[in-house]
Amino acid sequence: MHREGSDEPPARSEPTAVAGGPGEEAIGVTPEDRLHLRELQKERRSRVVKALVALVLAVLLIIFIIANSQDVPVNFVFFEREVPLIWVMFGCAVLGGLVGFLIGKPGKQVRLHRRPKEPPERKGR
Repeated sequence: MHREGSDEPPARSEPTAVAGGPGEEAIGVTPEDRLHLRELQKERRSRVVKALVALVLAVLLIIFIIANSQDVPVNFVFFEREVPLIWVMFGCAVLGGLVGFLIGKPGKQVRLHRRPKEPPERKGR
């Protein structure tokens, strides 16, 4: 540690070796350490890819909303009204999702519980 008023320079830590680089053995890098480092790098890359995909999808969604913002006449059975097209499509998607959930929702199923068959007894014993 470097104290104020001290003439000594701050202590430096040992340089760390890059996985696979020279001097690994000298500082005690094991194959498990290298494997762990590779796993961490792989996880980091996958997070970056996921973030980029999410960004692209968000931009596409914004462009889609702007392109479909014009009003269209919609007949609601008892009345007719002009509504932005994006809300019509959003409403249809929500209704379709609800219907799909209700139809595909697993109910309570009746299952018969049977005893496993016992092997036949041997004769002659």
